[in-house]
Amino acid sequence: MSEDAVEEETTTLRALGIRVRQGARDLLPTTSLTLSGGEVAVAVGPPGGGHTSLALALAGRLRLDAGRVDLDGDATPRSLQAAVALVDVPGVSEPDEMVPFRTILGEELAMAKHRPSAAAIDRWLGEYDLATDITTEAVPPGPRLEILGRMASLRPGTRFLVLTYPERLGLPVEDWLDVAYDLAGAGQRPGVLVTASRAAVIPTGVPTFTIGPTEEA
Repeated sequence: MSEDAVEEETTTLRALGIRVRQGARDLLPTTSLTLSGGEVAVAVGPPGGGHTSLALALAGRLRLDAGRVDLDGDATPRSLQAAVALVDVPGVSEPDEMVPFRTILGEELAMAKHRPSAAAIDRWLGEYDLATDITTEAVPPGPRLEILGRMASLRPGTRFLVLTYPERLGLPVEDWLDVAYDLAGAGQRPGVLVTASRAAVIPTGVPTFTIGPTEEA
């Protein structure tokens, strides 16, 4: 097999019957999904902790009570943590709303092993016509999601992105799907999973999974 063929191989992230419990309560009801590099998929479920728990489970950051998450068969938390980046996840990777957004950009650049210089940060802000002193809460939802997603995709080893419940930012489905497809088509072509409410109308053709058992189950 040529080197080019090896480079074109697709990485796949699989969650098979994963479940997380806290006492008698499900933090994450039994859920299964498959996502490949360069693909966009949506996981739908009711608002609540299931969205965050799914993100943490896929990234190898949450102990499972049942099921398995693996990356091309590798289920070690270390491999999952290196490959799956969590974008703007409430209570996990969500930036502090009152902090200057340039501070957030500096932290993200450092995580991506890029020099967080003032000039580099200004270039990012300028690309989106954002004021140099803008606070995180003042950044429009679309640019916020896109910038944080792009920053996460720059981290060494990132193969998948999880965008958790962007509806909470006020973004309509078509807007966050556009961001997801742009992220999936850039750079290393990461797989992008977006979680959404059951009320979201997902276009035909977009792979969609359910957080929790399907109605048929």
